[in-house]
Amino acid sequence: MSALFAQQQALLQQQLQVLTRIESGLRYSLERLPKALAPGDLDNAEVLERLASINDRYTKLQDQLSAALRHAHAMIGERYRGFADVIDWAVRQDLIEQAEVWMELRALRNRLTHDYDLEAAAMPEVLQAIREATEILAGVILRLRSLGRRLGLLPANPHAP
Repeated sequence: MSALFAQQQALLQQQLQVLTRIESGLRYSLERLPKALAPGDLDNAEVLERLASINDRYTKLQDQLSAALRHAHAMIGERYRGFADVIDWAVRQDLIEQAEVWMELRALRNRLTHDYDLEAAAMPEVLQAIREATEILAGVILRLRSLGRRLGLLPANPHAP
């Protein structure tokens, strides 16, 4: 095995470790938030901090997973013309159920990133979407890790740097 491929394996391993940490932090923030927000909750600084943390962690999770998928796709030498090629590959590998699911996850990420002033009435719907999306992304991470092991994209020693 070449030193370059070993470096690529280590990088994918590191990306998966980062994804696990971000997912854990996102779940922690979601658990600390009341299941149902009351109208006055958006005036509470503690709740606002948690919402900002959830927003940040979800967007980071989605962005970092995109990078890890792109990296794994490149490692196996698949043709790359755009990220749609990566998503098509991920669907073929059963990492993602269908391309439309990824587009919905990305649309949520974009909404969180660009809609700084979400209406209070929309928050319950947005939080539910984040909870559901987190479960989907967690499944993709697990399946990517499994695929990486199966295809030899991860170091033989899982504790390797």
